[in-house]
Amino acid sequence: MANSFNETAQIPEIWETKEDKRLSIGDLKKKYLDIAKNKFIQNPPVVILNKENNWHIELSRKVISEWRMKTRTRERILSIQLLDTMIEGARFLNSIKDNKNTPGIECVLYLENKCYINGKLFNINITVKKQKSKDRMFAYYYSATE
Repeated sequence: MANSFNETAQIPEIWETKEDKRLSIGDLKKKYLDIAKNKFIQNPPVVILNKENNWHIELSRKVISEWRMKTRTRERILSIQLLDTMIEGARFLNSIKDNKNTPGIECVLYLENKCYINGKLFNINITVKKQKSKDRMFAYYYSATE
């Protein structure tokens, strides 16, 4: 299947395992929270190269925390497995001024990608904050919408 972002790329696909299906939503979220922390939260931070823009985007506790607080469905829980892959292949949508006037933040960038979760196509929404004083970008928010 061709993907609208890159006609030669395949859209990533993930499925809930038999073990996952036996877990409650709360237990499933705990399982994938632990996986995400172990895989993506490190010191120094994991940095993912966004290939479209050649941006180096850091992964921080904030992106995992926001995902954990706002995720309510099984598919959205499963989507965290693809955080690095989705950032790497994400397409830039737009940039806005930081409406919260967070000290040190130059702008907020919105990116998107697509993946299949349990056979359904999802849009992956990624919010990145760019710091003024450093050439530093970090993932802030990550979600999957059907």
